[in-house]
Amino acid sequence: MAARMPTSKPGPRSSAKRAPSKRAPSDGTGPTDLPTPEEELLGPATAAQLAEEERLGRRIPRVKALTTEDLGDLTPPSRQRYPVHLGAKLRELWRARELLLTFVERDLRVRYKQAVLGAFWAIAQPLMLMVVFSVVFGRIARVGTEGIEPYMVFSYTALVPFQLFASSLNYGTSSIVSNWATIRKIYMPREIFPLAAVLSAGFDFLVSSTILLAMLLAFGYYPRVTWFAYPLLLVILLMLTAAVTLTVSAITAYVRDTRYGIPLMIQVLMYATPVAYPLTKALDALPDGVAQAYPYLNPLVPIMDGFRRVLVGVVDQTGHHNAWPEWGPLGVAAGVAIVGLALAYRWYKRIDPNFADVV
Repeated sequence: MAARMPTSKPGPRSSAKRAPSKRAPSDGTGPTDLPTPEEELLGPATAAQLAEEERLGRRIPRVKALTTEDLGDLTPPSRQRYPVHLGAKLRELWRARELLLTFVERDLRVRYKQAVLGAFWAIAQPLMLMVVFSVVFGRIARVGTEGIEPYMVFSYTALVPFQLFASSLNYGTSSIVSNWATIRKIYMPREIFPLAAVLSAGFDFLVSSTILLAMLLAFGYYPRVTWFAYPLLLVILLMLTAAVTLTVSAITAYVRDTRYGIPLMIQVLMYATPVAYPLTKALDALPDGVAQAYPYLNPLVPIMDGFRRVLVGVVDQTGHHNAWPEWGPLGVAAGVAIVGLALAYRWYKRIDPNFADVV
């Protein structure tokens, strides 16, 4: 029987510290503790650097950080501008049309969630403005109605489309900032957010239009052939509204002051546009040169006056009843809307990749 070999009893673990491993040079020639001449100028390695080298088991070379003086005459390359292909961007937006409708539905649900009156608030503001204008401008100031009676019909025919413009700006100004979490996590055509604000304001416009139609029929303004020009005016207004909303929402992503300036701008535009007063009243009050240019300087002037003309007709400065828009100023407004929308969309798509970094 083989003798059993005695086993040595394991002794206590040595308390001596492990010797640090050799620092390997970056060229792989073998372990060494000698720093390079360049590293000697940088001084001894810090404890954190030594601990990291010990963990990795290799030497980490150290280099001197360059300063602006070390760069000499080197200049950074010029900023590269990437082209924006409008056709490709529009096709991408068309493919995301269902997502656009989803955001419109979300905006409407959030806007009227837990509201007792619900969609009534869509018509409350233009109705209240109509009442205020009827008292202030109709009874007190007596600005006239260009042959349209009563004054509430005169004012409401322009208030409804103007509220579409104003509500789109109010909803769309902070559309990029308020959707910052989605913009940072998910890629999508980012013009969806301001366009969804315009379309959700369009829902309020449809609700207010039903009240306007009932009011027109109640006061004896029945459908006429000029009503066929109403969709044309609406398309021009929507293009102008979309152009302004895209521009304002993009600016707000960089400069948040626009959230406070847009409501003031809307109030100024409402009183600078013949909404509460007839266009003839403004033309008579302005100097001759300014009066002739007034319908061309403000694109909203021929649009709002056109809505009123095609629905109820007005008595112009010559005393004739005119039920068609002023085609000259309206054509200029349409050109401004088309060119403005193209330029605004192109500029928006050029800067929207940076939204995730600034919101």
